[in-house]
Amino acid sequence: MAKGLFTSIKNFFRGKADDLAEKMADPVRDGKLAIKDSEGQIQKFTTQIARVMSETKRLEKDKQAAEKEIEKWMSIATNAAGSGDEDGARQALERKNAAQQKLDTFKKEFEKSQQLVNRLREDLNRAKAKVSKAKNNISRLEARSSAANIRKEFAKAQSNFNSNSSGLSALDDLEKSVESDECEAEAYEDLVGDELSSSGSVLEEKYGQPTSEVDDELAALMKGSKKK
Repeated sequence: MAKGLFTSIKNFFRGKADDLAEKMADPVRDGKLAIKDSEGQIQKFTTQIARVMSETKRLEKDKQAAEKEIEKWMSIATNAAGSGDEDGARQALERKNAAQQKLDTFKKEFEKSQQLVNRLREDLNRAKAKVSKAKNNISRLEARSSAANIRKEFAKAQSNFNSNSSGLSALDDLEKSVESDECEAEAYEDLVGDELSSSGSVLEEKYGQPTSEVDDELAALMKGSKKK
């Protein structure tokens, strides 16, 4: 069970947590989902590692109990031998040897379990560090993603501003149309002015009164000559 758990955790962190940085290069939404998924897996493996650690502690207690049992039967064997009870001493030594065999087994299992726990905890701590780093970076990546989207949309808007199909282009066309209408109106005004000016000159030449001093003098002379 412990070996299977170790393999399961190693495979997860190789296939999942080790790729977390790569996943963060994807859209921010995928990065957040990757973090959430990894946190759930970490919680699951933390529980499983705790069980392995509990088994390791039990092996440690069994080892300590075997050590005490060895001391006990060795003491009994010594006392029996001191009392001349050879058979009792023999039985005590046999029990002591059985306790020694159990102790040797417990020591091996404890060492293996302890090594496994150490490796699992190291892997788990590395995974936690990865997730912690990703969580610290996610806000920065989100801001960069948002800024990139704004730049992209603004670039598209600029392209639209410069195209002939944009609303601003229509305003330019309207301005040109208004200017054309204004020029045409000015032309009509000039023509009308010419007509008024032309008709006024004819009437003035035909019926207008002289205004210069010479004309006034001439008019007076002509008037005097008529009286004579």
